[in-house]
Amino acid sequence: MKLTPTSSAPRCPVWQRSFVAGLAGLLFSSAPVLAQPADLILTVDRPIPSGTYHNIEILPGINGSVSGTVTVTGTFQLDSAAGVSIPDASYITGHAFRMMNDAKLTIGHVLGICGTTCGPIQTTFMDFGTKARISFNNATTAQHTGTRFPDEVSELVINNSFGVTLSRALRVRERLHLRNGNLITDGHKLTLLSRTPDIARVTAASALIFNQSTNVNVIGNVTAQRWINPRYNPGMGYRHFSSSVSGSTIADLATPGFQPVVNPQYNAVPYSQRFITGNVVPYPNSYVYDEAQVGTGGPGTFDYVFTQGYQSPAALTDPLNMTKGITVRIQANQTVDFVGQANNGPINTGPLTRGALNESGWHLVGNPYPSKVDWTLLTRTGMFNSFYKNRSTGVTSGIYDAYVNGVGTGPSGSEYIAANQAVFTRVAVAGVAGSIQFQNSARIIEFRDDPTAPFFRGTSTAQARPLVRLAVEGAGNLHDEAVVYFEQGATTGLDTDHDAFYISGGYPVGIYSQVGVESLAINGLPTLTTTTDYTLPLVVNSPAAGTFSLNAQELLNFPAGFQVLLQDAVTGVTRDLTVNPIYSFTATGNNANNTRFSVRFRAASMTGLSETAPTPGFEVYPNPLKSSDRLNIVLAGVEAGKNVPAVIYSQVGQQVWNAMLPAELGGVRTDVTTQLPRGVYTLQVTLPTGAKQSRRVIIN
Repeated sequence: MKLTPTSSAPRCPVWQRSFVAGLAGLLFSSAPVLAQPADLILTVDRPIPSGTYHNIEILPGINGSVSGTVTVTGTFQLDSAAGVSIPDASYITGHAFRMMNDAKLTIGHVLGICGTTCGPIQTTFMDFGTKARISFNNATTAQHTGTRFPDEVSELVINNSFGVTLSRALRVRERLHLRNGNLITDGHKLTLLSRTPDIARVTAASALIFNQSTNVNVIGNVTAQRWINPRYNPGMGYRHFSSSVSGSTIADLATPGFQPVVNPQYNAVPYSQRFITGNVVPYPNSYVYDEAQVGTGGPGTFDYVFTQGYQSPAALTDPLNMTKGITVRIQANQTVDFVGQANNGPINTGPLTRGALNESGWHLVGNPYPSKVDWTLLTRTGMFNSFYKNRSTGVTSGIYDAYVNGVGTGPSGSEYIAANQAVFTRVAVAGVAGSIQFQNSARIIEFRDDPTAPFFRGTSTAQARPLVRLAVEGAGNLHDEAVVYFEQGATTGLDTDHDAFYISGGYPVGIYSQVGVESLAINGLPTLTTTTDYTLPLVVNSPAAGTFSLNAQELLNFPAGFQVLLQDAVTGVTRDLTVNPIYSFTATGNNANNTRFSVRFRAASMTGLSETAPTPGFEVYPNPLKSSDRLNIVLAGVEAGKNVPAVIYSQVGQQVWNAMLPAELGGVRTDVTTQLPRGVYTLQVTLPTGAKQSRRVIIN
């Protein structure tokens, strides 16, 4: 049946049929109403014929296209994720036009959205919200966004090789997609937003620019924001920034609640005298890192020598150079912005040096793009494969979450580096310069929001390798962790591609394995065999005397019967972490545990136990989760009809939940409610083979 809208309304009551185009045909209902133009609801992708309608609604996920002039006496509404395309010479006129969150609009008109007498939408009332997704698409003529274009959108797509010009200021929540053509700002402010928690779902993430090629750009300045999440430090602390635009200066770090301070006098004062009150006035709060300065302040602990690299810039007008980081002591809940030309295309750090000292070779390298990058897709020459994100925990303290070879520590230990973020990394060989090549292929082109990240998105990569994640925990939610994993190609020494250093950020507790003189947060070791029997020194730092615990938060992919033994040289206790993953101990003083602990990895054949097939995959999600959320537990490969005991332990080793998980065809696949309070827990399952596996569970 052809859809023919009613063209006029008689003055007396009549019987009129209203209709809906659906997959099963046309549904009719009859009611005595005053005749008026018909409603149209799109339930399948299809064109909208020209004519007069009462209301038009395009349902979620459905796309329509306007042909000719479509007039509504009521409202033309795009539901969430619905879309409509309005080519040049087609129009929507009449009473009202409304876009729900994440609705999509494609515009072919030259003048964009410009009012009731021009452009593709000429209704009396227009409501685009703040989360519209709008595309410009014209194959023959340049376009303008229009004088009534919304102030804020979730996404703007440029698909016009002649370019699109802003007609007014614009804020982008998620993505500016330069698909085929430039966006010309024409002096109007273009802001990439970094949102705070009052905006639903969007917290730590910042809007990004996706350049489909190196030939499409923003012509004009961009204001790239970075909001500081207070999750791990709600107050003052050091944060590592970099600029995603060219032309920004240190002065751009200013916010309504913060002013950057620099003072080159800081660099001239002997290092040991810099921290004495009155020796440097004003005292800087913004620093770059110069590897060549390491050692100039004299010998000392690693931390003492490492921090000699921090230098004050000369002036607030100093540029924020591409790929160079800056550390800033700034309050949380601030939004820093960087103003300049958005970077695009290949960018190289240039030569990165390493001096002769054991503490040499570190560089604070910044992501130069207005988008996240994947570290694993960067081209690195002469560099360690690891990098380190500072997670501020106090005024001068923090934790360096490490990442290497698919393994990370801490909530931000992932392969991703956020826009406007700097990380530490290290040159591999003294006297041999390294470099890092950034390229568009390493950029993350999809917007990803994250309600928990302190500065950036953190992810967890599924592991197929044997791995143990050991955490030291203390009162007041003190927590630090180290990882040991086993992989072909790794050795028992320091490996450029498999290991990550431990960097002390001044946090009260710390844990790392010791390999010669090197302290490792992540330690890759050779593949396990039937004769493996290897003991690894483990250093556990504590702030003072008191009770602490060591928690094997993850024990993955160890063969059945394989032992992971925690050995305490002070008490003489040996704890098999595959049986009981939590060990409580009493520290006698500050950092008094440097030689106390070790971990012994021992194969079943070395213990008199028979070795069986590796344990199956083990997935737990969502993680983190809320107390009221249901926790999904998946164990592949468990024989149908078997029951798997599951236990959850608190940080102090107390059993707080248990259940029997029944296996069906394909294994265990169930969801449970724990109703546990906020905290970090360990979920341990015992498989029918007798093997145990553990997963860390975080409840927010």
